[in-house]
Amino acid sequence: MSENMKIDVISIESKISEPFFAAYKSIAIESIHAFIEAIKGFEASGKKRELYSGVDNEAEEYINSYALNHLGNVEDTNIYQVLDALRHAFVSYAYNGLRQLYTRQENEGWYPRIVLTEILMPNDIDSLDEVITIYRGCGYCDFKNRKYGQAWTTSLKIAQDFAYVHYAGQDWFRKDKRTVLVTKYSRDDVLFSDQSIEFEVVVNVNKLENVQIYT
Repeated sequence: MSENMKIDVISIESKISEPFFAAYKSIAIESIHAFIEAIKGFEASGKKRELYSGVDNEAEEYINSYALNHLGNVEDTNIYQVLDALRHAFVSYAYNGLRQLYTRQENEGWYPRIVLTEILMPNDIDSLDEVITIYRGCGYCDFKNRKYGQAWTTSLKIAQDFAYVHYAGQDWFRKDKRTVLVTKYSRDDVLFSDQSIEFEVVVNVNKLENVQIYT
């Protein structure tokens, strides 16, 4: 299931193994197991996902109900955030598979790391030029350590917003530690593109070359 969902299991294991989460680690593990079984059962049933009905499918209902039984007793906001992020990730996948999980992942707090390794459909990759200019708003440490995320954009304005606007309310935010990166990238190596709203392009980070700070 982790392969189908493209979730980096280590990102979950490391988070729920942090000291602050010790009392809830077993609950998180049990929850993940229950969520997976719910999704596998729904998919095995052969029922189609009704994306526009406004009604949750059986897996979504089960995951939300199971999670809320635990969340209702959690007072620590950090613990609540981790458990709710797990709920959100698995509900997203239950709703519309990998596309929903990837495109609706939350980034303002901790979230299971999603790593695309193949082209995500549907997309509008064919609308891109053969070589595109892409930007990413991120922490300066990403550039310093040469550790880049997969999500980039063809819009400089969107990248600037991610660098300096969207996370400004977070406790960890420091504008002087934020930056916008830029590089050229081949359309042939794009894994996903949605040239609307955020003009997102998902890349294979191993294919990135000559990444620079935008000036």
